[in-house]
Amino acid sequence: MVLHSVGRYALCAGLICVSSGVFAAETDLSEVVVTSSAFRAQVQDVVQPVTVLSGEALHQQLGSSIGETLARQPGVSATYFGPAASRPLIRGLGGERVQVLEDGVGALDVSSLSEDHAVSAEDAVARQIEIMKGPATLLFGSGAVGGAINVVTRRIPQALPSGGASGNLALRSDSASRERSVIGTADVGQDGFALHADGYDRRTDDVSIPGGRLANSDSRGNGGSVGGSLIGDSGYVGASVSHFADNYGVPQGAAAPPGGPRIDMRQDRYALRGEWAPDGALIERLRAAATHSDYTHAEMEPTGAIGTLFTQAGNELRLTADHRAGGLKGTVGLQYRQIDFQAQGEEVFVPPSLTRTLGAFAFEQYETDAVTMEGGLRVERQTTTPEKTTALPAVGATGVSGSLGALWRLTPTLSVTANVTHSERQPASPELYANGPHGATRQYLIGDAGLRTESALSFDLGLRGTGTVNWALSVYRNAFDNFIYLAPTPDRREGLPLFDYRQAGATFQGFEAVAELPLIERDAGALGLRVSTDYVRGQLRPGGNLPQVPPLRFGGELQWTASDWNAGVSAWRYVAQHDVATYETPTAGYTLLGTSLNRHWQLAHGSLHAFLTGSNLADQIARRHSSPLKDIAPLPGRSVTVGLRLEL
Repeated sequence: MVLHSVGRYALCAGLICVSSGVFAAETDLSEVVVTSSAFRAQVQDVVQPVTVLSGEALHQQLGSSIGETLARQPGVSATYFGPAASRPLIRGLGGERVQVLEDGVGALDVSSLSEDHAVSAEDAVARQIEIMKGPATLLFGSGAVGGAINVVTRRIPQALPSGGASGNLALRSDSASRERSVIGTADVGQDGFALHADGYDRRTDDVSIPGGRLANSDSRGNGGSVGGSLIGDSGYVGASVSHFADNYGVPQGAAAPPGGPRIDMRQDRYALRGEWAPDGALIERLRAAATHSDYTHAEMEPTGAIGTLFTQAGNELRLTADHRAGGLKGTVGLQYRQIDFQAQGEEVFVPPSLTRTLGAFAFEQYETDAVTMEGGLRVERQTTTPEKTTALPAVGATGVSGSLGALWRLTPTLSVTANVTHSERQPASPELYANGPHGATRQYLIGDAGLRTESALSFDLGLRGTGTVNWALSVYRNAFDNFIYLAPTPDRREGLPLFDYRQAGATFQGFEAVAELPLIERDAGALGLRVSTDYVRGQLRPGGNLPQVPPLRFGGELQWTASDWNAGVSAWRYVAQHDVATYETPTAGYTLLGTSLNRHWQLAHGSLHAFLTGSNLADQIARRHSSPLKDIAPLPGRSVTVGLRLEL
């Protein structure tokens, strides 16, 4: 299934064990429920490859953006437009093909419009982050061909807090960006009413890189929310309001004049959510979620003047019904999304437009003692209408997506999964109508209103093993027709390299791996080894490479765990990327060394956690191939991060 070019890495992959990455979180898998799966199942029972990051692992890996928080998870990379603007990639796919959700509803921002735009879903207040790998188009829309990332915040409480109240307060700082962060959450409830509040403030300076600091890479962000719910025996209904603000610089390189462009983002988000479990025999639970977002995004010139102003009003409504009849259970639903996008200024490369999407979906599962079988179908209609003054044509199409999957429990400790999905995605507004310079990305962009529906046939095969050694295996292949991609050209316009959106056949194929091996177990503690690897190859048909595809990487961590202490050392190798697109330059390989030390104290009414981590200890120049700014914005150099968290 994987191309012959992967063969030279087969020995490495065999030693490390190929995997879907279900062991990323330091949490008992039997207690982790994947809320973004169709059936809200536990991790080990989800047929589709999934990673859940939660608990202490999530707190330690928090970055200055969601891309940096997730960049080390198997199968996940990031674009890296500076530390504050880093959008996740899943199996080499990003942008419109990876949907970022907050509590199962779209972020409703403009992060997919350009790689320098940060994602508004804030992981600092997340309870867990779920990564659905492979097509998630059936549940979340035709755009999620590559997967979906769900930031679970529970800003609308779904249950009363244990003991009537809970909360936490966290402080953290690192030496590379001189981060100063404070994060707090609180939940109280009794007599059927629960109230949630959270807030954070994060400030960073220009990030340290080998040989100096990366100019204009500083950031400051803050936000918070208040939500409340009425909770009864058969369900709940609640509402929340949240605010997100982010201001960050876009690096321009050492040759650029002092200062540089900045992004100033604001989002106010209003959400309603409810669940009801009727007493009927067929319908188990009805769910409804409605969200409205007011989003403003200003691209500031070095003088402080607004060069380009984006505003967007977004609405999303989801209605689902869970049902069961004998051994068959499933969910059916409707999803409506409306995006009213406006833009004005000197560098408006995408015209104003109104996009409406209506989808209907069904997902069914039949389970026996040894086999779980799943199948789903989604029909979605999307129309994009540009502002009348542009004289551009409206574009509309209907897409049909379907999937079949199965999980076989071969033994109590070994299972195999298989998934096949046909998915269809309609072109997004920038792909259709872009026509202008974008200084932040140093590109002149040209769209094509004649782009056709993009379709993909995806296969995923996995093995999962538990016992003395926990391991898993995932090999995949995504074959696209009419794949839409941004291609570099040898031309220039207004002093910028010209890029245009094109369509062609394309294939992404690769593998992922993780394994956990116990080495020493004593009364005083245990020593274990966790190793992982992943690889993806993106190619055009009949030939040629796709741009910005992450290279092979592999590594591991030795970890010592005692009653109240945890310590580890890690090493990750990123292989040089020479499989590059036309007019794209290769990227040198690098190795990142790290270490960690954690201490836990149990208090009378809570707990206290402290951690210290070191990253890129060898201070290597590390350039991420998936970043368009790789040549001027390397990853941070040597850094030490300290954090303290009080849980009550």
